[in-house]
This record gives sequence, structure tokens and C-alpha cells, in this order.
Amino acid sequence: MSAALLTPNEVAALAATSKTVVEKALEQDVFRARRGSRGDRRLLPLHAVAVAAAVKSLGRRLTVSDKKLVARKLAALPPAALKTAEIEVAPAVILRVGSLARDAVERAERYAADRDAYIEMVDDVQGGRPVIKGTRLTVSAIHGRLSSGDTIEMLIEDYPDIPRRAFEAAFLYAQTHPQVGRPALRRRGSKA
Repeated sequence: MSAALLTPNEVAALAATSKTVVEKALEQDVFRARRGSRGDRRLLPLHAVAVAAAVKSLGRRLTVSDKKLVARKLAALPPAALKTAEIEVAPAVILRVGSLARDAVERAERYAADRDAYIEMVDDVQGGRPVIKGTRLTVSAIHGRLSSGDTIEMLIEDYPDIPRRAFEAAFLYAQTHPQVGRPALRRRGSKA
């Protein structure tokens, strides 16, 4: 299995940090984004989640050069080793990235596998919007229902052939891939 590739928004959500932290790391060249197959999206490797989660846990205690060192060393590790990684950032200073980022990395691995297993975009289905594979159920519809108070159990009742993990992946996918569309029209006399 190839290593997961995630958008900056997915990295931020999975590391439970702000998008600003991930964007700042990209600006600082802590890790580099790759272009998706369509060339339209920036994609980051799985170790970006570990770096972002560690940075969040430590606050602002790491310098840019320390972050680059951590990212470089994590990039050289296989994905499974991210959960136990320990990196020497200075003589006698060991950063236990694995203990800081294990949960985030596990969430990212599970999400990436579920996203790839359950979500698809097909030009002839719902205009190419992301849907649960083999259905016409859009991730935005799932997000809308869950954001409005429905539960995953309610969705499972309505769609018993769709597994819980598909709904969970669709919800996070919709959160991290907001729909792009025409802005709402302003009504005459309204101030915006």
C-alpha cells in the first residue's frame, strides 16, 4: 500500500490544529506539497500529520530549523514507524514524536484508507461532486445532515448498506473540502 497523501486542510483536521499551522509550515518549507493527479490540489505526505501534531503539542517551542529536521527525519521513516519515532533535535534533547502524534497518525491512516475506499468523484454522478462509492449520496449531504443534528446512527438507519466508516470519512472529507460555487446573491437594500 502506498503512503497516504492528504490535503493541507485534511492534515490540519487530523492533527487537530489550525490550517494556519500547516500553511505556515508550507511557507517555511518544513515540508513540500505535491500536486494531485489533476494538478489542482496540494498534497502532503502522512508524516506532515505527525509534524503538525507534534508542533501543536509543543506550542511554539520548536524553531523552523528544528521543524525541518523533524520533518526530514520523519520523511525517511516508513509510515508505521511514525507512531514510535524519537528524534534528537539537539544534543541530549529527544523529541518523542510518536507519543505526541500517535493518535493523529492513526486517525490519518484510517481516514485516508476510508476516503480512498468509500469516496469517489465520477463525472456522470451528481455532476462530479464527491459521493459515497456506488451511490448518488454526496458527502455534502452527509455533512449537512450531521451538522444539523442527525447522528451517524440515523444515517445508518436510512442507508443500511453503507458502513459507519464511510459516513465518518465523508463527514471529514466534506469539512476539509468545502464546496466551491457561486456566492449568494445580495438582496437589494441589504448590507454585506
